[in-house]
Amino acid sequence: MRSYIGLRYIIAIALPLLLASTGVISLTTDLLNQVSGNADRVENQRNRQATVRLLKSAESDLVRLVRQNAQWDDASRHVYPNIDTAWVRSTWGSINSLGHSFDRAAVFERGNPVALAATGVAGGSGLDLSAYLGVSYDAIAARLANGATAAPVSSFVNTPDGPAVVAVSPVPPPQANAVAVPVSPSAGLQAGGGSNAPQLRYLAFLRLLNTEVLARGAANNVVQDLHAVDATLARDGGLIVNNSAGEAVFGVAWTDGNLGAVATSQARQKAGLVVGFLVLVMAGIGFVCWRLVQGIADKEEKSRHQALHDALTHMPNRAALVEALEHLRSAGNLPHAIAYADLDGFKDVNDSYGHQVGDRLLRAVGAGVLRLAGEARMASRIGGDEFVVLFEGADARNAAEGFAALLLQFLGKPFDIDGRIAYVGASIGIASSDAADADELEILRRADIAMYKAKTEGKNRRCVYDSSFDAERAESQAIIAELRSIIRNRTIEVAFQPVISTRDMRVSGVEALARWPQSSPRKVTPDRFIAVAESAGLIDELGELMLDRACAAARNWPDLRLAVNISAVQLNNPRFVERALAIIESHGIAPRRMEFEITETSLIRDAERAKQVFKTLQRHGIKVALDDFGTGFSSIGYLRTFHFDRIKIDRSIISKVLSNPAELAIVQGTLLVARGLSADVTAEGVERSEEVSVLKLAGCTELQGYHFHKPLLAEEVTGLLTLRRAREDQRKLA
Repeated sequence: MRSYIGLRYIIAIALPLLLASTGVISLTTDLLNQVSGNADRVENQRNRQATVRLLKSAESDLVRLVRQNAQWDDASRHVYPNIDTAWVRSTWGSINSLGHSFDRAAVFERGNPVALAATGVAGGSGLDLSAYLGVSYDAIAARLANGATAAPVSSFVNTPDGPAVVAVSPVPPPQANAVAVPVSPSAGLQAGGGSNAPQLRYLAFLRLLNTEVLARGAANNVVQDLHAVDATLARDGGLIVNNSAGEAVFGVAWTDGNLGAVATSQARQKAGLVVGFLVLVMAGIGFVCWRLVQGIADKEEKSRHQALHDALTHMPNRAALVEALEHLRSAGNLPHAIAYADLDGFKDVNDSYGHQVGDRLLRAVGAGVLRLAGEARMASRIGGDEFVVLFEGADARNAAEGFAALLLQFLGKPFDIDGRIAYVGASIGIASSDAADADELEILRRADIAMYKAKTEGKNRRCVYDSSFDAERAESQAIIAELRSIIRNRTIEVAFQPVISTRDMRVSGVEALARWPQSSPRKVTPDRFIAVAESAGLIDELGELMLDRACAAARNWPDLRLAVNISAVQLNNPRFVERALAIIESHGIAPRRMEFEITETSLIRDAERAKQVFKTLQRHGIKVALDDFGTGFSSIGYLRTFHFDRIKIDRSIISKVLSNPAELAIVQGTLLVARGLSADVTAEGVERSEEVSVLKLAGCTELQGYHFHKPLLAEEVTGLLTLRRAREDQRKLA
């Protein structure tokens, strides 16, 4: 490609000499003028592009830096609840001297344009951002999204100190005291519905684009005399820079090198001196032009490669994938299929080991995808942890399914990254071009839908698109939206099912059960919305809300044990135990009254991590129970590994103890094992009095089911206990 471009220019210069010797000098002059003009335009365009890249690079570097600093745990601790001004000055006031890329730093609230703390200005505090940023401040404030995890915003601005770029990111409050974000600059939602939650604060970094900064960046991009000017002076031959609202705030100008004019002048001098040397002169000029065009072609090819490839894994990106799909479509809709893989558990690796380990894991997975893709048309990374492989040909769908099976097998083994063991799986969606209406974007969407279906069905599996998935996806999205509102407004309902002790047949505890609000027009079962919460990343918030509501109610029942269900996903949260203990202690509940239940069928991929979490809970006095025992594949070794304090036998077994001797034998065997492991046994789903007698004789320590009580509201549990105490008092008086 590059050789072809260079040869074309050489021919364009040399051919007139061969055709007409009489007009050679005139024709040569005309051609050189043309080359001169082209070279000037190319040089100007190159300077413009290099300047744009320089500004965008400065902006993206500042956005990345402010995001990293805002999400820094130390930042959270020193910004909330009161800003540690001395820490702000000592930390962010001295960073620039170490080579980082900002000149001003400020911490402020959304509704308070006067910074609560600032660095890089006289006094170190009181920087009025509204006055300092001028017309750009309102545009920046308007773009600040609600949410402690919202993306940073940035803008070019004109300040009293000159042109600059500013980036702003929310500082997440400490997680143990999470705050909701204000819905308006003047009013904020309160954490947990309380009234003392601090308003969300933001960290702003500003970098001045002075002559020294521009000159240093220009030197790297071969731009001469790059400097900032007034926006009106940049209209002719310069670059106008707008803020985020589209308003011109300053301009950038440079000096073109007039490369074409220099080359033309030299050629004319030589042509006028000796016509005999004309061919040699033209050859030299042609060579110069060829090298110039070759350099431009190199840059264009490099830019195109960067635009179509992922910087981390060097795999083709989404743009390259869409381009390939469009080519297949334009070539007569050649049969093709795609496998869309989204990693399961990648967020846990990032949270546990950091982004550096996460990036290395992505590169390792990307290398595996490329190797397993074989003869596929393209293997690409289109998002953070999303990989798509494109297959073409009559057997494309089978090839996609075969690749998916190999990828699941590949990810089934742990990754060892410098001694850190990382586990990830993948939910894989497969879609093909069988349908006439499946264009390049539609097939990608369908594969995404199928991937989401695989994730909701338990993750770490593959799923082929079916038209029914769209309705399910729409329903799931609606549930997610309403669930976010329920968590935000704390309207989840909690029911409590009493647990009966076989020793005295009295209520010994209650199990807290999540229920969809009755006020909602939608009826959603617990299994459904809990699965949606896990796939949407809401299970931690939902679990903490459930625990908080249950503990608040249990304060009125000091003699009862409180059992709360937890998800295996919650165990992967490094701060699960810390947050759970904080909630329990905030309600004055003794940890020995608490019991966490986890189902046997929950996916516990990192058994060692789960074991450590259970040990930590038990060390604080919290009991751990295995729920729904008998529905999965538990073994005695499994029970010994996790040291459960309680085993809850599933109702599917209990319901058959009267009719099936084998089921009764399972119960008796479980009781023998439990005694050997010093674990209590609860029988779930007891519905008949005959079952009560059999289970008591077998040795169950507790019973639970509709025979005794259905799930009750908190006030109904209180009434039940009050009635029990009244009857006991009457018996004592009698």
